[in-house]
Amino acid sequence: MKNNVNRSRFTLDMTPELRTRLKIAAARRGVTMRRYSLSAIERQLEREEIAVPAPAGFDSDAVDRARSLQQAVFGERRLADDSTDLIRGARDERSEQL
Repeated sequence: MKNNVNRSRFTLDMTPELRTRLKIAAARRGVTMRRYSLSAIERQLEREEIAVPAPAGFDSDAVDRARSLQQAVFGERRLADDSTDLIRGARDERSEQL
């Protein structure tokens, strides 16, 4: 298995037509759809001059601010379900609305 230490997964839904275009473009360049997509995203971000901000330290003040924000947003309420279930439910609701 590949080393995924500094990577995170991102899922992208697309139409079958767009997937076919992506597959053809990648094949023309002799690369995988993954490599082609990553290169295209990197090029676009460079054009837009979007940089990754330097990570901020998590000192005790940052933790206190996060707890204050959590209290302001949620109060004493706690999420009853696993976050994965909540995300799936929100996706299902959204697809039903479309």
